[in-house]
Amino acid sequence: YGRYTQDLGTFAKDEAARLRLQQGHGEGDTPRPRRPSELLEYTQGRCAPCRVCALQCQQFLISKVGEDWVFLILLGLVMALVSWAMDFAIATCLQAQKWMYGGLDTNVLLQYLAWVTYPTVLITFSAGFTQILAPQAVGSGIPEMKTILRGVVLKEYLTLKTFVAKVIGLTCALGSGMPLGKEGPFVHIASMCAALLSRFLSLFGGIYENEARNIEMLAAACAVGVGCCFAAPIGGVLFSIEVTSTFFAVRNYWRGFFAATFSAFIFRVLAVWNKDEETITALFKTRFRLDFPFDLQELPAFAVIGIASGFGGALFVYLNRKIVQFMRRQKTINRFLMKKRLLFPALVTLLISTLTFPPGFGQFMAGQLTQKDTLVTLFDNQTWAKQGLSDEFEYLGILEAWRHPRSNVFVTLVVFILMKFWMSALATTIPVPCGAFMPVFVIGAAFGRLVGESMAAWFPDGIHTDSNTYRIVPGGYAVVGAAALSGAVTHTVSTAVIVFELTGQISHILPVMIAVILANAVAQSLQPSLYDSIIRIKKLPYLPELGWGHHEKYNVRVEDIMVRDIRYVTLNCKYRDLQHVLHSTKMKSLPLVESAESMILLGSIERAQLGALLSHQLSPQRRLQALRQKVLAEDRHRLSDASICFQISTEASSGALARAAARKPLKSALKRVPSSLSETPP
Repeated sequence: YGRYTQDLGTFAKDEAARLRLQQGHGEGDTPRPRRPSELLEYTQGRCAPCRVCALQCQQFLISKVGEDWVFLILLGLVMALVSWAMDFAIATCLQAQKWMYGGLDTNVLLQYLAWVTYPTVLITFSAGFTQILAPQAVGSGIPEMKTILRGVVLKEYLTLKTFVAKVIGLTCALGSGMPLGKEGPFVHIASMCAALLSRFLSLFGGIYENEARNIEMLAAACAVGVGCCFAAPIGGVLFSIEVTSTFFAVRNYWRGFFAATFSAFIFRVLAVWNKDEETITALFKTRFRLDFPFDLQELPAFAVIGIASGFGGALFVYLNRKIVQFMRRQKTINRFLMKKRLLFPALVTLLISTLTFPPGFGQFMAGQLTQKDTLVTLFDNQTWAKQGLSDEFEYLGILEAWRHPRSNVFVTLVVFILMKFWMSALATTIPVPCGAFMPVFVIGAAFGRLVGESMAAWFPDGIHTDSNTYRIVPGGYAVVGAAALSGAVTHTVSTAVIVFELTGQISHILPVMIAVILANAVAQSLQPSLYDSIIRIKKLPYLPELGWGHHEKYNVRVEDIMVRDIRYVTLNCKYRDLQHVLHSTKMKSLPLVESAESMILLGSIERAQLGALLSHQLSPQRRLQALRQKVLAEDRHRLSDASICFQISTEASSGALARAAARKPLKSALKRVPSSLSETPP
């Protein structure tokens, strides 16, 4: 009843041992297996045992390189080094911009020129370098990884050339200070790293040539990308599963955790080694109250943040898609920008950097702060404003950027949110390697901070409970807003876990989860996720999930939408048939069948590929070659015809042949061709 008499593994071992014994003793006169040829040369001489042992150890080590854990350690190590080196280069670029801006404080015009020229040059270089070396490196990379993990082969997306273009292009793009993210590109970089490592390690063992194995390693690499970007291994694994996988193989779970944890650990150790940190801590460490982090009466405010973030996330995705579609539909603009590819990124950078110029409009939106500094200030656990007055709190250090003498902190936060919202939606359409997670994360944190400051102004002494009074912590609201808006844009819940690992505190777990779930519920009912939206824009071969209100489409069958009157190519078709098929249909791919009678499908061939093959077969060189072959064949045919074919008879028929020969002239018995070539037909 379905129970085996013996475990399969045990049976296989016993069977293998039996076969080995048979080979060893020899069945009848079967010779014993010879010692491997590479060991023969080491078995002679005084040091023979040592040499054999050394060779066997070498073979054992080479076979062990095929183990998963070696691959995952290498992947985590390489990605941590890449992440740290890029962060160092980006910080240096941003520091250089600050130094240039600060050094020219005597002349506002020179300050403006330095503030605007620096990012424009970096973004233009990034766009040009990426376009020349590998256009596949443009954008996030997560939409492409979603498609690749579904089994679609995208050419040139996981090559060394794309890896170099992505790393250098992303470093320049983020070093410019534009509102761009690094999380999506890091998923792509980690996947390319895994693919290149697989190719390298396939020299040691054939297991890395297995396609299914490579897909599993790519799934682990996606987790490593997020893990080493935020030093958040648990959130990274969960986020990669939510974003890239429709169906997730649980056997990959430990791979993702192991590689992401190792990568995050090395990434933070490098920060300690470089004297950036004293010890391994969270990237944006917060110091909220642990004994009473929030009051239950504040939960409605957190729910409002979640619902508003859901609408905001859907609007961001819609705005991003509409900007791209507008650029594509305007034929004149599209044609002009296709000729001048670097003009669009330069113009967008010029516009955004002009608006964020600190002495200009940037003073109303903390324009001089980088994304990292902005997050550090937004997660600050002190209240900036009480009763709506900005002068009651002493601003220290980088918090000074949020203070304006003629407006309060609410105006600054509202202007920051509104301006950064459309700026980020526009900036993520630039053809450079960039993501949208971090800009959205910062906007969400600012919105949460706005709600938190409003609550603090509304209840200056905190919400009264039975005996104790605890003041409201606006930094907690910022954490909730960041998780909610980024979750709404990406349609993920794991942003909650990423936030906990980024801040190093889990005190706001309940409000964060409530806000993220509500934001997802609202956003999923209105728009696809940002990655699905990009997949639709790029027309990648990927079937997105059906959204809310479309469940009746699950009843649609393939036969309801399939094209029935389809042109096809047969194995024995002629040139005329191929030409007819190509002229009569505009389909990009043509099915190849065995014959018109059997209609057995053998595969498909792309229209472009078929056209290229035909043009190659009909090229002038091929025609000359065919003519030469034809002439040679005709010459051989003439020689064979010119030779006389005798019919040798047997002894029995020789007399009959002699009598027939006496009756008939000799000419009829011989096959001749005309003596001169001029008599042959042309």
